[in-house]
Amino acid sequence: MRAKRTLTVLAMTVAGLWLAPAGAQTYQAPRQANGLPDWGGLWARAKGEGSSIDPAVADGAYATNAPFTPQARAAYEAIRKARDEGKPAGEIGCLPSGSPRVWRANYPIEFVVTPGVTYLLYEFKAETRRVYTDGRKPPSGDDLELNYNGFSSGRWEGDALVFDTVGLKAHTIDADGLDHSDALTLHERIRRTSPDTMEVAITMTDPKTFTRPWTVTRHYSLRPGWTMGEFVCAGTEREH
Repeated sequence: MRAKRTLTVLAMTVAGLWLAPAGAQTYQAPRQANGLPDWGGLWARAKGEGSSIDPAVADGAYATNAPFTPQARAAYEAIRKARDEGKPAGEIGCLPSGSPRVWRANYPIEFVVTPGVTYLLYEFKAETRRVYTDGRKPPSGDDLELNYNGFSSGRWEGDALVFDTVGLKAHTIDADGLDHSDALTLHERIRRTSPDTMEVAITMTDPKTFTRPWTVTRHYSLRPGWTMGEFVCAGTEREH
């Protein structure tokens, strides 16, 4: 029986019929001349994924599945109550969205992959992230300045860009006031899973807000024919 199965597998492989197990990553992204993955073009969030950072949460719904600490859940419940009473919280006006919130915006994203650094260019509020893959380490101690998109460094694992982000300001995660503290760190993995699909897995670790690391996976679709526009935020919008 074993010999028969071996011959069957060999025949299917030679014939090009062998199917990888369900869930296996089989797509190989095209390569640039420098050998790195080609992620050219503009990408936008996949159809059906809402404005919450968690794609499982529909537009207008609350991220109740987040693994909040008791204190963080109480704060979020207060934000939900205020929103239901017509006093929404969490909107930041013209200030940058920051990470990871910027991932949920329904605006184009462009990836510029170069040796040493990959640029993530978001049309939304003209935000830019730099992911260093040249071996540099993030600053620490007093040298680590908190900002909206932090400091990102990582590496390539085959087709996947894997990186960590530190130095993030305490800020909202989504448009409904889901918050995080200045202790947040992100572990992100970006991979082109088909010619038209990009997958981004985001793991949020924040002991002041979550009882355990919390991972959400978002998907983005290639948008042929789209061009990056200029996002202008009116200075009269509310800021805080």
